[in-house]
Amino acid sequence: MDPYRTVRDFLLRQLDATRLLAVLGVAIGCANIIALIGVTDTAKYQTFSILRDVGANTLFITSFVETGDEEAPQRSQAMAFLPKDYPAVARANQNVDLAAGVLLMSGHVGVGTERIYTTIEGAEPDYTEIRGHGVEQGRFLSQADEDSAALVCCLGYELTTELFPAGGDPLGQELVLKGQRFEIVGTMIEKGLVGIERMDHRVFIPLSVCQELYNTPGVHTVLARVSDRADLAVVKTELETELRRASGFSEEQPSDFTVASVEDLTGIISSTTGIFEFLLVGISSVALLVAGIGIMNVMLMQVMGRTREIGVRRAVGARRRDIYRQFVEEAVVQTLMGTALGVLLGIWAARAFLLYMDWVPHLTTATVLLAVFFTLVSGLLFGLYPALYASRLKPIDCLRYE
Repeated sequence: MDPYRTVRDFLLRQLDATRLLAVLGVAIGCANIIALIGVTDTAKYQTFSILRDVGANTLFITSFVETGDEEAPQRSQAMAFLPKDYPAVARANQNVDLAAGVLLMSGHVGVGTERIYTTIEGAEPDYTEIRGHGVEQGRFLSQADEDSAALVCCLGYELTTELFPAGGDPLGQELVLKGQRFEIVGTMIEKGLVGIERMDHRVFIPLSVCQELYNTPGVHTVLARVSDRADLAVVKTELETELRRASGFSEEQPSDFTVASVEDLTGIISSTTGIFEFLLVGISSVALLVAGIGIMNVMLMQVMGRTREIGVRRAVGARRRDIYRQFVEEAVVQTLMGTALGVLLGIWAARAFLLYMDWVPHLTTATVLLAVFFTLVSGLLFGLYPALYASRLKPIDCLRYE
């Protein structure tokens, strides 16, 4: 007997309509885990890569970031904007080398007849050095621009290509924002995405100009680079004290800001995405549960349809464990086929989505192995009962079955 032909015939028997549906159910459940967790991991990796560019010795002063030891009342009192003097307070600290305030707004910008809705980022001169976001052409905003509220701007990499699709030189040309004409003095290097935030689709203008245009005297975030020779934790505590003093807080009043390091932010992101990944695995497990029930139903239908075959096999000497093993093997094959198809579908779906979002795919082997493990366990567990049921059928009843 040709073993290759025997295996081929066995596999072909697994691909009838009902069994194929069970295989597809397993594949979809496996693909769900790979695709969903793969996208979440990529978003986290993209964000971490940007934070690593900032540097481990950078502190973020913001209203939005929460640390694990904050009290709920403190978080509920947080304001959307920080006072405009916070960047100066941070710069006054002897252990802070550089500091820059950031104000994020949005609006339509235009060059010629082209109009695009984008993010407007008011920034101070030290922003690029702290953030690790360099200039590709021209220059960034200077202190003279900030002091004189000059109408100048820098364009993000992606926005430059959209406003100048023909590849013309943007330097020296005019950009219209809120009725004001800004001279384009520089373009930024490509930075990429932070989660779903498009870092390259921005217009950078002096912070003082942004505050005046949008009638917003405050800032959203203050970036402060701490000296390498200083203790980051000590400087963090000093800044918290100095900012509270500048705002006139009493000892009993909770702060309406947070001073966080890159390590704090990555910890928050890791814990948040970890919760999401746990939920995604739970949701995908429901799909695997349904697929497992599908396999069990298909196997039970096979047992009923092959009852006489079971009776004949038992009559010619097959033992219960032989019948049990036969149906377990079929469940294993269906599960393996579904798992293999699911891995391919999951990787393809994750990569297609990430490329569409213009993210660099970051799909780990651990994610694939996790999906394979859950899928195999689900398929095998639900295949055991039909096999056990078939092995316990009485031969005489099977032979009489119509």
